[in-house]
Amino acid sequence: MKLTIEKLTRRIDDSSLEILNPFGVSATLIANASVPVELEGLKELMGVLSLQKTLEEIAHAEALDRCSFWGKEGADLQKGSIARVVVTPDFHKGSGIPIGTVIDARNFVIPKAVGNDVCCGMRLIVTDLPADELKQHLDQFGRRLRGIFFGGERNIPMSPQQREGLLRRGLQGLHEHALTNINTGLWKYYDRDQELDNLKFTHLKGCLPVVGDLHTFDDFVEGSGASDGRDAQIGSVGGGNHFVEVQSVDEIIDGTTAHHWGIKKGMTAVMIHSGSVGLGHSVGGHFTRLAKNLFPAGLAHPDHGFYVLPATGPHAQHLQDYINAMNMVANFAFGNRLCLGLMAIRALSEALGRPIAHRLIYDAPHNLIWRDGNRFIHRKGACPALGAHHLLQEEPFAFFGIPVIIPGSMGASSFLLAGKGNDNLLSSACHGAGRSLTRTAARQVSHQKYSEVVERLRVITPIDPSLPEIAARPDVLAKYHSRLMEEAPYAYKPITPVIESVEQAGIASRVARLRPILTVKG
Repeated sequence: MKLTIEKLTRRIDDSSLEILNPFGVSATLIANASVPVELEGLKELMGVLSLQKTLEEIAHAEALDRCSFWGKEGADLQKGSIARVVVTPDFHKGSGIPIGTVIDARNFVIPKAVGNDVCCGMRLIVTDLPADELKQHLDQFGRRLRGIFFGGERNIPMSPQQREGLLRRGLQGLHEHALTNINTGLWKYYDRDQELDNLKFTHLKGCLPVVGDLHTFDDFVEGSGASDGRDAQIGSVGGGNHFVEVQSVDEIIDGTTAHHWGIKKGMTAVMIHSGSVGLGHSVGGHFTRLAKNLFPAGLAHPDHGFYVLPATGPHAQHLQDYINAMNMVANFAFGNRLCLGLMAIRALSEALGRPIAHRLIYDAPHNLIWRDGNRFIHRKGACPALGAHHLLQEEPFAFFGIPVIIPGSMGASSFLLAGKGNDNLLSSACHGAGRSLTRTAARQVSHQKYSEVVERLRVITPIDPSLPEIAARPDVLAKYHSRLMEEAPYAYKPITPVIESVEQAGIASRVARLRPILTVKG
C-alpha cells in the first residue's frame, strides 16, 4: 500500500492531527492547517512507532524462556512499552528519528532517540545595549566575532579541576572552581555571583547528577595538565543548524510576563543554539552500539534500527551507565552555551569600547531524557514547556511557566514564549521552525534565488569571502556558499504558523518577538 499523508493522519482539531498507525501507539502531531506536513518524516516516524511491536516480541520471547531481557521479578507492568508519542510543529525527517519527536517510554531508554548531539539547547541573554546603537558598529562587531569564534582568539583557560567539576556537577561544579583562572582570558567577562544566580534561570539548574567514573573523558579532563590549559572543545558553536545570533527585541506581546522576565523593546539579545559537540558524539555512538549488541539472540533484528536499554533485568546497569554518561555531556553542553554567551558579550564589549551588562533569560535543552521513576521522556529536537502548575512556588517562574525559546531561520523572527504545561501533549514545544527542504535539496536551489535571499543577511562564518585571498579560491568559496545554502531561510518552514500551532494547542503563549541582526554559523 502506498503511504500518503491522508492515510497516515486524521485531523483532531484546529491544532492537532492523530498519527494513524497499526502498533497501538497514541501519537499526536501538533500542526494547524498552515503547517506543511512532510510525508518522509511520517514514514520515518512509523519506524519509531513500530518499536512497540519489537518490545512486545521481546516480552513474548522472555515469557517462553527464550531470552532474559526485562527480568522475571515483575509482571507485565515492568515490560517495556511506549505510552505516548507527541510530535511538535517543526517535525521533519531526521537521521533515523524525526526532529520534534517526544516519546513517553516506560521501563527503557533509546540512545538513538537522543542521538549524538546530547543536550543541544537554547540560551537567551538580553543586554543593556540598545539595538539601534549596535547597528552603528556592526562591521567592527563582525570582525571581533570572527576573531573570537574562529580566529584563534577564543582563549578559554580550563584547569583539570574545572573540567571535572563541569562534567560531574554541571554549572555548579564549574562555578566551584571558577577562581582557578579568574580574570584570565574569557573569564574576565565572567561574574561568579551573577552566574550562580543564573542557575535558577537554567533548566535543571544546569546540573545533572553523575556518579561513578568519567566514561571515556579522563584524557579530556586532564588536558595538558596545566591549571590554565586552553580548552579545545568548550566554546564551540558546532555545525548544522547551530548558531549564535544577535537580535533585537522588536515586539512585546505579553507585557506583564516580559516585565517580570526583564525584557524590553529595543534591547539587544543574544540567542545561542548549541550542544555537547564532540563529547556527545562519543556517548551517543557508544551506547547506540551497546544497545544493539544487547538485543536478544534468536530474535530477528528490527528494520527500524531502534535498540533499547531496559530499566529492569540483567542489563539494567547499562541503562544507568548511559544516563550517567548522558548527564555528563549534558553538563558540558550547559557550560558550552555559557561560554558561547560570554564570547558574544566579549565581542560586543570590545566592538563598543565599553562593558556590556547582560542577564540570562533562560537556558533549556532539546535532546535529552527526563526520568521519573521508570518513566523516561525522550525529547528529540523538542524542549520542555512546563507551566506554572508544575513549578508550584519555585521562583522565578512559579506564576508564568518556564520560558520557551523558538528560533526562526536566519531571515525570520524568533519568539520567546511562556510554557503552559499541557500534560496531554507531554508539556513539550518545538525547538525551531523546522526544515522544509533537506540539505541536499537546499543546495540545489538556483543561485539567483540563493543570492537574493542571502545577500540581505549578515552572517559570520569561519570564512570571510571579502578577503582577496579567499576571492582567489573558487574551491573555498564553493564550500562557503554550499554551507550557507543548506541553512538559508528558504530551507525552513515559515515561523508564524508554527508559533500559532503551539499557542492553539495550549503548549505555550507568546511573550516577545525578536528579529535577527547578525548570525554566527560554524
